Amino acid sequence: MNQFAPGKVAVLVAPSVPSALHLPQAASGASRSEVVVPPRLLDALARVPDPRNPRGVRFRLATLLEVGVCALTSAGHNSLTAIAEWVRRCDQDVLARLGCPFDPFTGRFRAPGERTLRDVFARVDPAVLTAAGFARLSTLQARPVTVTGPDGTVEREQRRAHRIARHETDPPQPRRAAFAVDGKCLRGAVRADGSRVFVLTAVRHHDALTAALREIGAKTNEIPEFAPLLDTIDDQDLTGSVVTVDALHAQTSHARYLVEDRQAHYLLSVKNNQPALAHQLTKLPWKQVPVLDQSRDRGHGREEVREVKVVSVDGLLFPHARQVVRIHRKRRRVGTSKWRAETVYAVTDLAAHQASPAEIAAWARGHWIIENAVHWTKDVTFAEDSSQIRIRCDRGPRPPPEWEPTGIGGAGPGHACDGTPGPGAVAARRPADTRMVP
Repeated sequence: MNQFAPGKVAVLVAPSVPSALHLPQAASGASRSEVVVPPRLLDALARVPDPRNPRGVRFRLATLLEVGVCALTSAGHNSLTAIAEWVRRCDQDVLARLGCPFDPFTGRFRAPGERTLRDVFARVDPAVLTAAGFARLSTLQARPVTVTGPDGTVEREQRRAHRIARHETDPPQPRRAAFAVDGKCLRGAVRADGSRVFVLTAVRHHDALTAALREIGAKTNEIPEFAPLLDTIDDQDLTGSVVTVDALHAQTSHARYLVEDRQAHYLLSVKNNQPALAHQLTKLPWKQVPVLDQSRDRGHGREEVREVKVVSVDGLLFPHARQVVRIHRKRRRVGTSKWRAETVYAVTDLAAHQASPAEIAAWARGHWIIENAVHWTKDVTFAEDSSQIRIRCDRGPRPPPEWEPTGIGGAGPGHACDGTPGPGAVAARRPADTRMVP
């Protein structure tokens, strides 16, 4: 007997808790309700507002975002086509944990298609998604450094880090948290009008977590986007912390914004883009100032020596400046005798009793975490600069660039917009690996 009246259309409804007859078998000792409880990652992604029209929505936004997370972190798929193929090959218990809707007619959980993923990833707000990822990852504790990598193999860099961590039983830690702000160009991405795509990112020093990300408009640059970027970081995270930036952001407006509006502190590099300030710093009596912090490191085939001098100042041509830093770096290739020297200057609003020379040196060097850990991971691991999806189609760009530091990487060179395989399409043919599904 037909269950529906003539002329009626059957509508699939995704129940929040499917029938127990269709649930995957729970592990021994676990109740059925534990199988369908949304994981903590899903709860964090649920805070991202859905830009779609509620009418006709079959997949929750958090579910689609979590599919992107798991496809990249567990199987390394870096294209939209590969992500869609990965979720299509997932088992039913994995789809249930991802929060996919349940089809009562087939008795199975439904997997989203590439068109759905492409449409949603093109509309999601990058800033809000970054904030959700930062809130989620901030609750996780870092694992201790071990002599083996995540896959169990012993790597040279892993051995070096383990040896350093073993000998430094009580390494000095700065008294304040620090954020590094820097911009990046997506080399392979081009907007419909032909302009290049740039993003501005704020990364926390000690764990390399992306706290905020903002795409820079076609007719502007990084400088006016500095304050709006940091506005997305909560006061409880930014108040009292130190923001390190390169010479481009050595602007008086940035210094006043950090100190007066956000009750934060700054460590700004100074170069010739501020000629009056740079001339004033170089004319200080540095020969009479002793070296207050010195370090020597050897790795990656080179040796580097850093000497830090710090002087307290008053009346400097920069708002709230209290100390000036001079960092003299010498480096050479191992096995050679030729040294290359470089001297850089920086200013900070922290007084001598608030920041020691060792802390300033740690912040200055820690600023490079945004290049070594974040930008390098985007380019090498997730092939962000190789993505040309924005060139090949105006609608449906690559997944937002803020996904890579949180494990939700961008679309790489694997597939074009029409789905044809590219140079990196081998990732789409990998077997599904669902071990890291939360």
